[in-house]
Amino acid sequence: MAPSRSTTDSAADPASLIDGWCDMLQRERIFFRIDAKDRLLVVSPSVQEQMGYDADELVGRDYHDYFDVDHPLLAKFLDASGRFIQYDPPGLRRSIGRKHNGELIYLILREQPTPSEDGPATDYMAEDLTVRVQAVLTMQDSERRYHRLVEGLRNDYIIYSRDAEGRITYVSPSTKNILGYEPEQMIGVYARDTYADPAVGRELIDKFIRDAEAGRRAVHTERIEVRHHNGSVRVMEIDEWPVFNDEGRITSVEGISKDVTEADAIDRRIRRSNEDLERRVAFRTGELTSINEELRANEARYRDVIETLNDFIVRWKPSGVRTFVNEAFCRFHNLQASDLVGTSFVPQIHPDTQSIFHAALDSITPQNPSVNYEIRVARRDGSWPWVQWNTRAKFTPEGEIAEYQSVGRDVTALKAAADLLRQKEAHLAHLSRLATMGEMVAGIAHEINQPLHAAKTFAEAARRNLQTGGPGKVEKAIECAEEISQAITRTVGIIRRLREFTKSQPFELEAFQINCIVKEATELAGYVIRRTSAVVRLQLAENSPTILGDRIQLEQLVVNLIINACEAMEHTPADERVITVRTRVKNKQLVLSVVDAGSGVDDAGMIRLFEAFFTTKQEGMGMGLVLCKSIAEAHGGDLRAERNADGPGMTFILTLPISGDHS
Repeated sequence: MAPSRSTTDSAADPASLIDGWCDMLQRERIFFRIDAKDRLLVVSPSVQEQMGYDADELVGRDYHDYFDVDHPLLAKFLDASGRFIQYDPPGLRRSIGRKHNGELIYLILREQPTPSEDGPATDYMAEDLTVRVQAVLTMQDSERRYHRLVEGLRNDYIIYSRDAEGRITYVSPSTKNILGYEPEQMIGVYARDTYADPAVGRELIDKFIRDAEAGRRAVHTERIEVRHHNGSVRVMEIDEWPVFNDEGRITSVEGISKDVTEADAIDRRIRRSNEDLERRVAFRTGELTSINEELRANEARYRDVIETLNDFIVRWKPSGVRTFVNEAFCRFHNLQASDLVGTSFVPQIHPDTQSIFHAALDSITPQNPSVNYEIRVARRDGSWPWVQWNTRAKFTPEGEIAEYQSVGRDVTALKAAADLLRQKEAHLAHLSRLATMGEMVAGIAHEINQPLHAAKTFAEAARRNLQTGGPGKVEKAIECAEEISQAITRTVGIIRRLREFTKSQPFELEAFQINCIVKEATELAGYVIRRTSAVVRLQLAENSPTILGDRIQLEQLVVNLIINACEAMEHTPADERVITVRTRVKNKQLVLSVVDAGSGVDDAGMIRLFEAFFTTKQEGMGMGLVLCKSIAEAHGGDLRAERNADGPGMTFILTLPISGDHS
């Protein structure tokens, strides 16, 4: 008897190993043979497990009904399978299979001609690639959604990438709107050369590479200056992150940048205003410094937390239901994206700003698809912060709004700072009025002394008439009493105007005529006018239009302009010191002009005329015209200066909107 083989011998038998693999292949693949008329001759039993058919029921049927090689989905199959099949060897075909339950599957067919007694035949081995193809299709769909998001960011953002050498390899189409370059013009350019100062660009990029390779920072955030195609400089806020290979070296850098030129200019202007006010009002230095330090600390803490964008990006349906939110928006609400997507934000808008939100949406049209607005929204901690939004609508071909995309940021701190700045400007205006009154103390005393002296004189005359008695003496005393009453009334009027001019009060709107303001301002500046031997000529429009504003502040503006005109004519001959004050209506605006015959201002002075602390006077502070322009702008108007074309001196022109209709 021959000895039996052990288990070890069986496992090492090559034939046994091959048989095992063949069994697995037969289970995972479908084998079938067709004749010259494409009829199925033989089908492997594995078709039951793979497609749900009994092998015998398929014999004799056209194989195209189950293994379609001309299906409309083949183009999609070919594109997807190209991701993992680099080339097709001879005899390889793609097919769309139809399962017994009607589902479609993606199959690779390997064919081999086979001679047969009944005529030519072809053998096929079908392999199911459905799982891999669907994975690729899902990935392609994600890529398309990503590209749609990139293409949609056209107003403020540029998405880009560069290689390890620093050459730009991709920029989003939005670069045309933001920097004026076609994307093709940027490809291959070194990123450092796009900076306004390439040396600064080289230093920042080299530092980023060193920090990234040392593992110190995953995301690089900077505010930089870049050169626009037209030669101007734009300020961009960038977020960059490195891409490493398996060896830990940087292969590329990806990033996103936002045009913050206007915001940066506003920030700088606010800082300059704060510095000017600190020099003018010493007691506020500590308070504003504390605010600035707190803002910088908050910004530093915020930058330590963020990983990508600083601003919020939200996409939502016309019903208000969110379809997408970015990480910054999630952090703002301290919620996960799953908590926000699929829910409506409209109930979270503060009732006081609901009308602002709906009015903004109503203004959107296909011709004007975007709108800016600020609203208050609820957070889970119970606060109602202010958020500034830029919302753009996407329209269907029929002109209906299909979706909105909103880009926003938290502006609560900025609004608080703006409110504080307005309060300090009002206080500065009050101090300026007090300073003006201080300069005119002698004139004020003279104004009050005249009616008081007249009252004293008439009182003495009344006393003498009453003492002497006789015919007509009582009537004379009554006339003197009337003169005394008029003098006292005039004195009370002067004191009232001075009290109103110097009192501190918040910005109050009221309707009044500008001609009244001009006349009262001329009386208030009367002492300076007389002291400088000037003559004021009023050329006021008939039917003076009504304007809406703060009466005291506008009166202060006119007083400052008249006093400046008087002082500008110090070296003008006395008989030529004429100031002309005109009011008129032009293009639905009120225009007030103050014309002097002074020495004027040179070219350098014209450029800096409205700068803080710039003055042509030896004892001036340089804040008068700055304050006047601020008052004009606060009333929705403007103040400008120009040289007189027909003689010496300057003309200051104030324009203000008219309240209501005026013909």
